[in-house]
Amino acid sequence: MILQDSYLDATGVEGSDEPVIRRWITIGRPAAELHRLWRQPATLPLVMGHFADIEVLSDTESRWRVEGPLGKKFDWQVRIVDEAEGQFILWRTLEGADMPNEGRLSFAAAPGNKGTELTLEVRFDPPGGALGEKLTSMFDLVPKETLGKALRRFKSLAETGEIPLLAPLPAAGDRKEKEA
Repeated sequence: MILQDSYLDATGVEGSDEPVIRRWITIGRPAAELHRLWRQPATLPLVMGHFADIEVLSDTESRWRVEGPLGKKFDWQVRIVDEAEGQFILWRTLEGADMPNEGRLSFAAAPGNKGTELTLEVRFDPPGGALGEKLTSMFDLVPKETLGKALRRFKSLAETGEIPLLAPLPAAGDRKEKEA
């Protein structure tokens, strides 16, 4: 498993056999520039804010809060355990995480000199019991969409400097009502 091997190489600690969710996107910017943008403190809350409330604690740590099934709140801290500029960023949750996970963001030259291929891989290891089963079923569906949306938001931020709003603006609604 790429993620497990990468984490093992980076930390000497073996991950579990949980399945890895992988999504990728091509972005028309150089890898080093994308790496620097991803590492800016404001970026992660912008691109993942649709999934979690993220509080940046330091250059290498952040706290994530997610509302799960039945209104249960889940909280975990993430630490970047290794990175190489323009190549990869590796992270893992700290001890005591409600939703243990690890991940890797990889940067590679896109074919045809079209920018950078960004690959996001995450392995969630939900807690056991009935709640764990419920979470597992939720995350079988959600992370794929969540990771894809995060990458699309990051691409937009990198290429245009903003993340588009898909909801109608209040002013647009007012105008339609006046025209009707």
